[in-house]
Amino acid sequence: MCNVAWKRGLCWDRLRASGQRTWMPLLLALILIASSSAAEPLKVIYAVNAGGDEHTDLNGVQYDADPLKGIGIASDYGKHLLMIGRVQEHDEVLYRTERYHTTTFGYDLPSDGDGDYALIMKFCEVYFDAPQKKVFDVLLNRKHTVVRQLDIYNQVGRGSAHDEIVYFKINNGRLNYEGEVSDVRNGRLRLDFIKGALDNPKINAFALLKGDVTQVSRLHGTEASERMKPEGKQAAEHKPGQVERVVRNQREDIDEDDEDLDDEEFEDEMPDQQQHNDQLGGDQLSQQSADSKRSYSGPRQPNPYSMDDSSILLPVFIAIGAFIPLLFCLCKL
Repeated sequence: MCNVAWKRGLCWDRLRASGQRTWMPLLLALILIASSSAAEPLKVIYAVNAGGDEHTDLNGVQYDADPLKGIGIASDYGKHLLMIGRVQEHDEVLYRTERYHTTTFGYDLPSDGDGDYALIMKFCEVYFDAPQKKVFDVLLNRKHTVVRQLDIYNQVGRGSAHDEIVYFKINNGRLNYEGEVSDVRNGRLRLDFIKGALDNPKINAFALLKGDVTQVSRLHGTEASERMKPEGKQAAEHKPGQVERVVRNQREDIDEDDEDLDDEEFEDEMPDQQQHNDQLGGDQLSQQSADSKRSYSGPRQPNPYSMDDSSILLPVFIAIGAFIPLLFCLCKL
């Protein structure tokens, strides 16, 4: 009897040991798979140096030359600045060139299936030397206002780099940003810069990344405002005392049938589409005053980067004025 019990105990110990040998490799494999998927590196989907040539930044992100042709104005006015603040000298070039427009304009961006995304937009005020001179919104995928009432000078002053980082997800072909959902059509996203009442919208550079978005803050070279931070981070708070600004957005209701662009149109120049806002958010309506409700249909905003011809003609007028009396004296002789 004791011999039988001893044999049973021995068999149970052997089964338990063999079970441990079987399950331990499986458990280690599952842990490795989970850790590898969680540590998926960031991948650059699309990056553009607006208004400028291609450039590879210090993190190895390669920015393509601006693909837009005939839409807006490509400017290198920022090259006259001695330096750009809040960024390494190697990457100042990304903030010295820009594309702006006298109306709403934007870019088509490719997506890369489901996953976590981070959109980094780079801005620098190179002309105005006061706040409330240039204010505009940024719209993602024709629906999500990811940056509202952006006043670059009010954020960082003149000649300093300012980045806006937007986090969002794509799941089953639908983009999710702060609870708002929109369709990703033909694998493309749309990024629009909305014309407001105060001067023209602009962009210096942007990069669309996919993967472990928690790495963005580590590779990022400047301080940035983060919109819809990834899990584990608190949302950025508004600066105390910051002046609220009301922008008259000029978005059109976009016909869904017009959103479908074929591949050839995507590779060629993008159509110049002016979009108007069909409504203002409830928070904006509560902030409007009597002055902000007036019509802004005054004269067109002058191009801030154009040269003043009067300064060039002034020496000519002085020379003519001095030559006329001399000619009169010669005639008397």
